[in-house]
Amino acid sequence: MVGRELLGKTENHIGFANSERKHVLLISNHGSHAPLINVTTDTGGQNFYVNSEAEALTKLGYKVTILNRGGYNHPVTGQPQRGIIYYNKVWPSRGKFCRIIYLEDSRKEFIRKEELTERNMAEETEFFFEIAEKISLTGEDIYFINSHYWDAGVLACMIRKEIEARKGISLPHVWTPHSLGILKRSNFEDAPKDILEKFNFPLRVSQENRIIEESNGVVATSNTIHRTLQEYGAKVKNSLWMPPGVKTEDFYPRRIDECSSAIALLSEAKGADETEIVNLLKTKVVFLEISRTARTKKKSVILKAFDEMRNKDHALLILNVDRESPIYGTIRKTLYGMKDRDGVIILDRRITDKEVAQLFALANVYVSASMMEGWGMSVQQAAASRCAIISSKHIPFVTEILEENALVVLKDDSRLYAEKMDIMVNEPNFRNFLAAKAYRISRDNSWKSLTAGLVVDMQKSGILSLE
Repeated sequence: MVGRELLGKTENHIGFANSERKHVLLISNHGSHAPLINVTTDTGGQNFYVNSEAEALTKLGYKVTILNRGGYNHPVTGQPQRGIIYYNKVWPSRGKFCRIIYLEDSRKEFIRKEELTERNMAEETEFFFEIAEKISLTGEDIYFINSHYWDAGVLACMIRKEIEARKGISLPHVWTPHSLGILKRSNFEDAPKDILEKFNFPLRVSQENRIIEESNGVVATSNTIHRTLQEYGAKVKNSLWMPPGVKTEDFYPRRIDECSSAIALLSEAKGADETEIVNLLKTKVVFLEISRTARTKKKSVILKAFDEMRNKDHALLILNVDRESPIYGTIRKTLYGMKDRDGVIILDRRITDKEVAQLFALANVYVSASMMEGWGMSVQQAAASRCAIISSKHIPFVTEILEENALVVLKDDSRLYAEKMDIMVNEPNFRNFLAAKAYRISRDNSWKSLTAGLVVDMQKSGILSLE
């Protein structure tokens, strides 16, 4: 039985239930979801996507319930992932229209997505209906369900089937896979047998076929996902599109005098006064790379490329490195092996969201040598801040959205990156042209416009009514 202590304040649920906004049910089952996400195992890009979609939906006039598996303490914070949490603290004016319900099963511990079973999700479904009855969450008040990843898709199918049995209504359900078993299996085709067994690809692909068969439509987040869906036995009823968006209210061009937090950060990192930093920013072409410190991000390649530039005297490189990363030492070794590192500023302390947004605005060019990206959020944020882009061929936002409006490096070769960086220094008109094009394109990829477009496409395809 669901205890009263899990339900929270009754007035929150009454206000939510009485709101005349249409109700959207988002399901992000694995990982540790929260209004403010702490990245941990199985918790990352998908969770940020769901929160951004939820925020956009509230801006568009909807109310949102997010379902996430709970019943355990967060692996990083130690806080209980239990009960119902409203988003009032993160969105003061609209937070009352968005909430997370943590669904529990008999295992009161964190479970990796590869180890989740249908029994876990069946127990979560039962828990959902126990809570729903107590907070007046009825099937009739749900406009549509959008599930994220395969396990959430299975959970959505279970909940939808039970609502149909209890209420006699069939709720619209669209599935956003984010990744696919067939695609991931192809990326690991040379992996050892024991690694392959851990991913349990046969079960996952079977479940994905089931979700495709039972859902009203599938939302692709990239062309790669869209193409891979054609390889499944089940036929997609309606093909929809919603790549990750960008928060244009956070990432936008700023004047240099609007970036005081980032300037103070750079001053601290370089050991120079802020006047000197401002002079560097005004007189140099500023290259930026800011991302997780992981091997796949190839930060050392960018450092080597900067060192190999012919025009580095006219350039400044800003690059972040996490001191706690296992490759921190390797990157520092690359830095100290450079012929000239005076033009490099390394940021090796935690950077706040405010500082990140201002760093993008201070940069002229964003460079990413990443070898593996689901989308490329940092690159997209840089584009929204009016940066010209130099990118590897592995970033879908560049290859699918910016296309010819960025410089793409086809090989993992620092010399090739150096050549593109020299072009950006030598040809300011071309650099400004690329930055302006990237900016205009990214503005059309705001979370609000993409989410509104998804709803319209669902209405046009007949998945949703126009009422």
